[in-house]
Amino acid sequence: MVEGIYLHIPFCSLKCPYCDFTSITVNNKQIFTEYVSLVLKELHMYRDLEFDVKTVYFGGGTPSLLPPEVIAHLIEGIDRIVGINGNAEVTVEVNPENYRYLQFKQLKQSGVNRISVGVQSFQLKQLRALGREHSPEDSLKTVEDAFRAGIENISIDLIYGIQGQDVESLEKDLKTVENLPVKHLSAYMLTAYEETPLGQMVKRGEYFLPDDDTVYRMFLLIDSYLNRCGFSRYEISNWAKEGYQCRHNLLYWKRKEFLGLGVSAWSFANRKRFGNTKNLHVYMEKVKKGEFPVEFVDLIDDKEEKKEKIFLGLRLKNGIDIKLVKDKMNFLRNLEREGFIEIKGEKVSLTPKGIFVSSYISSQLI
Repeated sequence: MVEGIYLHIPFCSLKCPYCDFTSITVNNKQIFTEYVSLVLKELHMYRDLEFDVKTVYFGGGTPSLLPPEVIAHLIEGIDRIVGINGNAEVTVEVNPENYRYLQFKQLKQSGVNRISVGVQSFQLKQLRALGREHSPEDSLKTVEDAFRAGIENISIDLIYGIQGQDVESLEKDLKTVENLPVKHLSAYMLTAYEETPLGQMVKRGEYFLPDDDTVYRMFLLIDSYLNRCGFSRYEISNWAKEGYQCRHNLLYWKRKEFLGLGVSAWSFANRKRFGNTKNLHVYMEKVKKGEFPVEFVDLIDDKEEKKEKIFLGLRLKNGIDIKLVKDKMNFLRNLEREGFIEIKGEKVSLTPKGIFVSSYISSQLI
């Protein structure tokens, strides 16, 4: 049963140097219109699946490059084709320089009840070090306008581990968050993926990331500061106030079925994970012909399912059932003694220290 729908909007006004998602720098209304119609056509091709849509998520790219009426058209289309639950969580990712009060009012009227703002930092120096064009004032205005427009469920993204950033400057960002009507926060460690411009700059010695000890202290600061402000960490990179965990992302981590639409989008249904082509032209041509734009398919057998339960479950603060890893008890006890994991009853979970070696721990357990 498909419970979530993800729509990938690949368009951006500029490509951030650290981004490794599929995105295209274009601002062409004709392409937007054609792409949106094809996304709905793609959904129609999956109408034989069973749907109980509890979450809809517009990600990117930059969904807020689309006018609110286009977002509304997509929501109406999804509801018409497969139906959307009356209490569904509907999220749109927003860049701080795009929408203001009137646009948020339109989003609210179309059924959007959650926005995720790509703040990244409230300090101009850090924003420029990330290659972002918006200002701290843009971010503050975006949050304020969305809240005034009646969208109560507001999430923001922060990035830490930026060149020139230290613990003290990060604390300034957190103090700003404390005074905003924000219910959810995602904090991501800056990663220099090799294929990105940032990765190449780091490789050439033109961009310097903080050392591991500094980054770890940043994470501890984020966790402790947000806890004092009423947020609880429920996943490696996500904190929320009571009742405001991102229901859509929880589908991923709890292995519920979801359908991804658009170029490069991934899906999980009928024990298969399948991904669309990353080539926009190929995607559009295939869907025009009524062909599925899928290029990658992974069949999830029992062995793979167990791996996923371990890897994805360890991302969550609640952890995994110890029965999944009962054959690794000596390894687990060593990790517990060294402070990397916590074993409580039938549950195994990562400690903050363990989060920074989570890939190693997961690989050993699976």
